[in-house]
Amino acid sequence: MDLRLPQLGDIMTEGRLTAWLQADGAGVEAGQPLYELETDKVSFTVETPAGGVLEHVVAAGEVVAVGTVVARLRTADEPVAAPAPAPVPAAPAPVAPEPVPAPRAPATREIAATPAARALARALGVDLGAIATGGRIREADVRAHHEAAAAGAASLPYAGRRRAIGERMLRSRQTTAALTLSSEVPVDAALDLVEELNRAWSDDGVVLTLTRLVVRACATALREHPLLNARLRDDRIELLGTVDVGLAMDQEAGLIVPVLRDADRLALKETARALRELTQRAEAGRLSQAEAGGATFTVTSLAGTVVDAFTPILDPPQAAILGVGRVREVAAFEAERVVRRRVTTLSLTFDHRIADGRPAARFLGRVAELVAEPAVLTGAP
Repeated sequence: MDLRLPQLGDIMTEGRLTAWLQADGAGVEAGQPLYELETDKVSFTVETPAGGVLEHVVAAGEVVAVGTVVARLRTADEPVAAPAPAPVPAAPAPVAPEPVPAPRAPATREIAATPAARALARALGVDLGAIATGGRIREADVRAHHEAAAAGAASLPYAGRRRAIGERMLRSRQTTAALTLSSEVPVDAALDLVEELNRAWSDDGVVLTLTRLVVRACATALREHPLLNARLRDDRIELLGTVDVGLAMDQEAGLIVPVLRDADRLALKETARALRELTQRAEAGRLSQAEAGGATFTVTSLAGTVVDAFTPILDPPQAAILGVGRVREVAAFEAERVVRRRVTTLSLTFDHRIADGRPAARFLGRVAELVAEPAVLTGAP
C-alpha cells in the first residue's frame, strides 16, 4: 500500500514531513501515529491507515507535494526487493590489511518534542537537540532556550509555517477583490448569556465565549445568506452544500485554523463543546485531517487584545472572513439618559467578485442582530 501526502483543503499543494514516529522497517497497526505533518495551517499527526511493515520513502524534514508517496506498507511475509548484484571485477586488486575498526558510534537519539514545539523550533531556528528538559520538549522550553541563547538577535528566519502563511496571504491580496465592512455591535446581552450558560453548563465541562457565540451566529447567517458561503471556480460561483466554519487560532509558530463541520446544524451548547475540543487538540498538535482544513468561512478574533477593529485577510477560495475586535465600553443614549454599554466591532472581508456590497452588508447585519439579541441562538438550529 502506497501512503501519500494527504490534501487538507482545496488549495493545499505541499506539506513538510517533520518527523517519523515509527521507524523504517517497523511493524505498525492501524491507527498508530505515523508521522508529523506541517502545513501553512497546522501541525498534526497522521495515523497509520492499516497494519503492516513500514518502509520510509521520504526523509524527515522534506517538503513534498500533495499526493507524493511518503511511505509504503507491506505484509510481514512480503519479501523486500533484493538489490541488484554488484558487478564482479575482472581482476581483483591486492587487498591491504584491514584496519582495526573504531568503536561504533551510538545511534542518534530520538528527540521527544510536541508538534507545536517542533514547529516553533523550526520558525525560530532552534536546535531541539540543544534543549535539555529531562522529558518531552514543549513550546515554553523552545521559547526559553531561544530567549537565553539569542538575546539581542536582530532577525528570525523566514521559513516553515511563517513563510507559508506569508506567501498565502500575499496570494490572497493579489488574486481576490477584497473589501471590508465593519459594524459596531452591542454585546451586553451576549456577555450576560455567556455568563449564565457557563454557570448552567459547568458540570458538563462546556465553556462558551463571545467568539464561540459569534461562530454560531455566523453559521445561522450563512445558511440564510448562501452567497457568503460560496467559492469561485473557473467561470462559476458555487454555493456550497455545507457550512464548515474555521476558527483562526494564534500560536507562536503562526496561525492555525481548526474547522467546525456542519456548524449550522449544531445547537449552541454543541458548538461550544466542539470548539473547546478543537482548540485543545489544535494546541496539542493533534488535529485530524478532517479538522485541519477545508473551511467554507472563517472567524478570526482579536478580542483579547487592544484592537478595536481590523481588516481580516481572505483565505481563498473562501468568499468571506469575519473579524471580532475587543469588547469595550462606550456611552450611549437610552431615551434622554446616557448609559454605559459594552460593544465590539465585527469586520467582514469578502470577495467582491462573488458578492456585492449590499448582500454582504445584509449578511453582516444578520450576524450583528444575532449577537446583539442572542436568545434565538439557544434554540434548535
